[in-house]
Amino acid sequence: MTSPVSSPAPVIGARLINKTVSSTQPLLHRTPSQASFSSSILKAGTATPSRTQPLNETGSVRCIQSLTQRPAGNALALTDDSGDSVLTLAQSDDYVFSGSQHGSIHVWNRDTYQLEKVLHGHTAGCLSLALDIGRRVLFSGGGDGKVRAWDMDSLKCLYVVHAGVNSGAVLSLEYAEASDLLVLGCQNTSIQWFNVGQKDLVSRSERRREMESRRSRFFDDSVEAILVCVPSLPLAGDDEPDSSEFYVISESSIVQYAHSGYVYGLLVSGNVLFSAASDGAIKQWQLAEHGMEELAELSRSFSDGDLPEDLSVHALALDDGLLFAGLQSGDIEVWDLETKQRIRVLHGHSGNVYTLLIHNHSLFSGSADGSVRIWGADLQSLGWIASSGDAVLSLAISMDDILISGSSDNAIAFWDVSVMEPPADAPVPPMAVPRRRRGRRMMQALDQWIRFKSVAGVPELQPECRRAARFLKDLMRQLGANDARLISSTPASNPIVYARFDASPQTDLCETPTVFVYGHYDVMPAGDELLWKTQPFELVGRDGYLYGRGVTDNKGPVLATLFAVSELHASGDLPLTVVFCIEGEEENGSQGLHETIASNRALFGRPRLILLSSSYWLGESTPCLTYGMRGSIRANLRIESTRPADVHAGVWGGAVTEPLTCLSHILAQLADPSGHVTIPGFHDSVRPVSDKESAAMRELVQWISAHESAAPLVARTVMSPPESQASPKSTASWESVGPIDARDDLFDQLMRRWRFPTLTVHHVDISTVAARTNTTLIPAAAQASLSVRVVPDQSLEDICQKLRSHVETIFNQMQQSRHASNKGVLDNLRLHLDVHPNAQWWLADPDTPVYQAAAKAIREEWQMANQAHVPLLIREGGSIPAVPWLEEFFGPDAIAVNLPMGQSSDNAHLDNERISLVNLYVFLVSRQGKLRLVKWYITLPQKEKAKIVKEVSQLVLARRPKLCNFIEHKDTKVVYRKYASLYFVAGIDMDDNELITLEIIHRFVEVLDRYFGNVCELDLIFHFQKAYFVLDEMIMAGELQESSKKTVLRVMAQQDETEATENAERGWGDINLEGIARTAMVTVQEFKQSFTR
Repeated sequence: MTSPVSSPAPVIGARLINKTVSSTQPLLHRTPSQASFSSSILKAGTATPSRTQPLNETGSVRCIQSLTQRPAGNALALTDDSGDSVLTLAQSDDYVFSGSQHGSIHVWNRDTYQLEKVLHGHTAGCLSLALDIGRRVLFSGGGDGKVRAWDMDSLKCLYVVHAGVNSGAVLSLEYAEASDLLVLGCQNTSIQWFNVGQKDLVSRSERRREMESRRSRFFDDSVEAILVCVPSLPLAGDDEPDSSEFYVISESSIVQYAHSGYVYGLLVSGNVLFSAASDGAIKQWQLAEHGMEELAELSRSFSDGDLPEDLSVHALALDDGLLFAGLQSGDIEVWDLETKQRIRVLHGHSGNVYTLLIHNHSLFSGSADGSVRIWGADLQSLGWIASSGDAVLSLAISMDDILISGSSDNAIAFWDVSVMEPPADAPVPPMAVPRRRRGRRMMQALDQWIRFKSVAGVPELQPECRRAARFLKDLMRQLGANDARLISSTPASNPIVYARFDASPQTDLCETPTVFVYGHYDVMPAGDELLWKTQPFELVGRDGYLYGRGVTDNKGPVLATLFAVSELHASGDLPLTVVFCIEGEEENGSQGLHETIASNRALFGRPRLILLSSSYWLGESTPCLTYGMRGSIRANLRIESTRPADVHAGVWGGAVTEPLTCLSHILAQLADPSGHVTIPGFHDSVRPVSDKESAAMRELVQWISAHESAAPLVARTVMSPPESQASPKSTASWESVGPIDARDDLFDQLMRRWRFPTLTVHHVDISTVAARTNTTLIPAAAQASLSVRVVPDQSLEDICQKLRSHVETIFNQMQQSRHASNKGVLDNLRLHLDVHPNAQWWLADPDTPVYQAAAKAIREEWQMANQAHVPLLIREGGSIPAVPWLEEFFGPDAIAVNLPMGQSSDNAHLDNERISLVNLYVFLVSRQGKLRLVKWYITLPQKEKAKIVKEVSQLVLARRPKLCNFIEHKDTKVVYRKYASLYFVAGIDMDDNELITLEIIHRFVEVLDRYFGNVCELDLIFHFQKAYFVLDEMIMAGELQESSKKTVLRVMAQQDETEATENAERGWGDINLEGIARTAMVTVQEFKQSFTR
């Protein structure tokens, strides 16, 4: 891979180069081009591209995510305020690597755009990156004269390669796979190479002696001499331990004065190396294991005979016999390598061309003018992309058509250039690309869906709601739904979007269990758009998050579920029918939902699992599972005078009634100043807090205090001291509050939010606009809106009646008191009270098999298998009217699972609503190769076993259905067969019979099917020990022992009988554990596959 960046950033880069080269390392062969380096870059940086409209403004190219590379803490990094320019980029299947001006390497997750790690080691800028894909090693070249090798899996430094004496900065880096050489282009005009495969032929002691010989003899007794004059020795700030491996490039592996200027660009093609430098020369070299030799130099002649000062070549790219060279002038030269002639010059940039790359025969060029230009195979300009305005220093591109650009303003942008049709001979993308393209398709769909202002309850926006519903219906059809339609609700409400994905194989909908996916497409109003950092109804990606109204509540989670189910359906791995019910009135009280579902009952089958994602994590990094929500009651209270209008307080005060005073008196008697509801009998039916519940809450608080204390929700509500105690300069922290007191406060707060009932006054208003603004008027009417949150085992009807009775009692007492003491009052008061239940409370049992399966799936997918507290079992203080009603309507077998995808900082219902791509992506992507059962008949280390399982799973899952069932893996044969959603795989010796092995697999599955009765994946999840018993009866020590199905089943029946007898003796005989588990099993299977595959 060619180094994407050929020189540092404007001004900053020049300062970096000057700082890298100390006074003891004079610049060699300083050319006029080098002398004007800084000034020419300054001039180039102020230039602007042409005035044609950029592709990202016309919609042809879309920025799907932008990241900010922030300086990492490094004591030896530069301390100026110049930022942290993105000098170089590289990417693997899993990560994007960005080299920074301060020497660190930022590692970004390729799928979720999250920062995984920052690699430290270089003491000056990281100027170049290269990959050894076979060894999975990342090489980084720095301004400190070192090359570091990093393991791309563990992200740890493997070893350090020290460049030759006085090499200066390693400006460019290339790995040549054919000759196994790592080639360095250096600041001192040399080109050096390092044989990666033969690096250990020189002993460590010899390498140490070489390093010792590089010390300055003038400062023999000075420790500082080692640090200043020999930057290639390990420094105190290095990340790797003192015992880490190091290597040295000797003089025999250096071409001194390969150019007469800085070697900015290197490019490898097979065993041929191309180099470019600030002297304007482009050279061709032959690579071999022993080194390299010059083949040719491309002749550059100019009509006036004088070399221009902006001749420097900063970047190279190669495609189909054409060599492209990016110049400091902003032009791009095109060379025919067969004739060694320059055939064309591409004009378009007005500043230094820092980086070039080829993708599908198209050329991409990044320049100091802040643009990325795209050139077609015919060398015609296809347009340009406007970056942030700062210099584009580095480019990279993936097989799934995502262009990555790095700029001098610390920005990394990801551009979707898939609109450019690839040529017919474009390379076939690897396996991971279709998966990423599906993910990008979901992002594109979400981008379009967010643009609909689907706010329910606003008449002028009802057409927008209907367009949003039609868009979702059409998308469901495109994704393969067997049925997708709009179901009319009540006349004034928005339609329900219905879709059905049939199981594989298809069964009768009325008789088969189904999974019922609930969600909503209506959103809250944007509010004050000035508070938004982005346009509310446009999807914007920034720093690993997606911003826009509805991304987390609830359009993002709905699409993630839809695409997951669609993927399973397309692959034939959907064992249960899944029906979607996406309403458009959730934020408006779910108007018409109950009637619509009841009148279309036959469309939904017999739901066993009701799946939704409509709540949020308690923190930022720990997944949660919601198992309870409070119910709600809405009330409107209005007190009005019998007089028709407002009156003047100075004229009529004391002689007329005052509705606002009366309303205030009633509201004050609903709850005390601490918030405790004072309605008589209100708390009588509240379920007592059990010891188990209290202990679970204490454990939850303990976890939060240890892992989530910095989360915005926790920090905002618990860590902040009272306003009267907080100083303007104080910053709240766990330590400042006190860990024990803070935990107690958090415990009490969560109990108040989740466990106990509350009453809230939302709004108080008066009758006229004049009364609101004129402080001399007595309003003729006053009203208030309030809500009550109820908890188990409060009855909605009972609480409604007690609230009505309490308010009416207070009002009647006021009337009697007023009539007894104020007989001269001219008017009277009337009470209007509207109290109605809105949502029933909901509480699930987190110990049921359904929730246990959900928790296990979450732990596996978030790689937290050893953390028993994950997911955090939480409850919500809010209410979702549909959930308890759906459970009741579909009968006792329907179990609701609320699987949150949002974090506590998602700002649902607020400005700057967002969702993390980590959360959205994990629930979308199918992680193939879930291990349900494994049996080893040879002894291997656990690490080796895990490696074999991973490699074999990838091989098997990549096979097309029509291919044979036998493949080779190293020194073994792999025999596999697919049944429904499961692959049964056996590894055998090379001389074993594949057909017999295939028959043994089939016999094993037949026994399982006979034993479990229509076996499915859930049987292996919940009864894995039974599956092992069957396997042990058939195979022992890797050899077939029993082939008779009847014999194996007879033995299994005897074991079950013995187990049942033992359970009866323990007092479990009357409990049908099998039946209880199976009731939940049917509901879990699709849940497991939709969200954890």
